[in-house]
Amino acid sequence: MSETLGLIRYDAMCRAIVECELLDEVLDIHDKAHALKIYAQQARNLDAERQACNIRLRAERRSGELLAELARATPSEAGQASGVARGNVSNDAIRSSPYADALSRTGLTRQTANRYERLAAVPAPIFEAALADPEAMPSTARVLRMVRDPAPELDKDALWLWGTLRDFERMKIFDRIPVDLLRGMTPTMQADITRLAPMVSAWLFVLAHGENYESA
Repeated sequence: MSETLGLIRYDAMCRAIVECELLDEVLDIHDKAHALKIYAQQARNLDAERQACNIRLRAERRSGELLAELARATPSEAGQASGVARGNVSNDAIRSSPYADALSRTGLTRQTANRYERLAAVPAPIFEAALADPEAMPSTARVLRMVRDPAPELDKDALWLWGTLRDFERMKIFDRIPVDLLRGMTPTMQADITRLAPMVSAWLFVLAHGENYESA
């Protein structure tokens, strides 16, 4: 096992999580990410550990999304399923539910499943901000705590901008030759870039200089 996940492998695992439609597959990625996290800790590789934590959290969030889509047993069905089969009522006759079957099949406890569903309900800007925060290693508890105790004046557009610029850095977009990127676009995409790039450049210039530019 290499000491780092590597950007290509990391992005591939993130895409695989988003595309997963089966709970078992997402949990398999989750378990692999957990193993990578432990290995990175032993190797004292903080970058690899952070990547592994991010993958694990994305897998938990996707698991929560898939669990939330599964039907639960009705109160009467749950009451019947909680009892012991008696008389001429066999265990096979006790109705279950897709949700209960999923937990039984994967070995997830209801407490863990509930935590994953709570993670899935976290607004995307807050979730991405927690993963991108360089001050702390991302964790499920920390993400849920950010929802319970939100930072003051948390602007979703500001979070999106922050996350996007960090993605530029993480994906090494700044190291790419702009012309090469343009060549990979359709004519329509190129026309949009030609129109928008000067506007973005001017806006980012003001952003970079902040109050010093405004007061000049």
